[in-house]
Amino acid sequence: MVIAAFSWALGSFSSRRVPLPSDALLSTSVQMTGGGLTLLVLGLATGETSKVHPSHFSTDSLLAFAYLIFIGSLVAYTAYVWLLQNAPISKVATYAYVNPVIAIFLGWAILSENITATMLIGAAVIVCSVAATVRRESG
Repeated sequence: MVIAAFSWALGSFSSRRVPLPSDALLSTSVQMTGGGLTLLVLGLATGETSKVHPSHFSTDSLLAFAYLIFIGSLVAYTAYVWLLQNAPISKVATYAYVNPVIAIFLGWAILSENITATMLIGAAVIVCSVAATVRRESG
C-alpha cells in the first residue's frame, strides 16, 4: 500500500514533466494500458490466475466491476488527468482528502450505513485541512 501511494504521488508530481498526450482521455488510455499490462504480467508471473473462478462471480459483483471500469476509472481518472494538466498539483491532490468524506456519504445514502460521531469529526478535520491547504496556496 505504501508503494502504491508513493507511486501515485510520484506519477502525479511528474506528470507535468513527462511527455504525455495533451488530450486527457488519450493520456488516461495510455497510462491505464501501461498499468494494466504491468499488472497482467505481474499477475501471471505470481500465479494469480489460479485464484480466479468465474463461477463465483455474481451479478452484483459484475455490475460493480463495470461501474468501477467506466465511472471509477475512465470518468474519474480522466478528470484527474485533466486537472493535473490544468491546475496546481496541491489543489489536485485535495481529492485524497475529500474522497473519504464522499465515501461516508455514499455509504450512508446507498448502503444505509450508520454515521458515527467519530466519522463526522474525522470528516470535519479532513474538510478543514483541505480548506486550509487551498487557502494557504491561493493567499
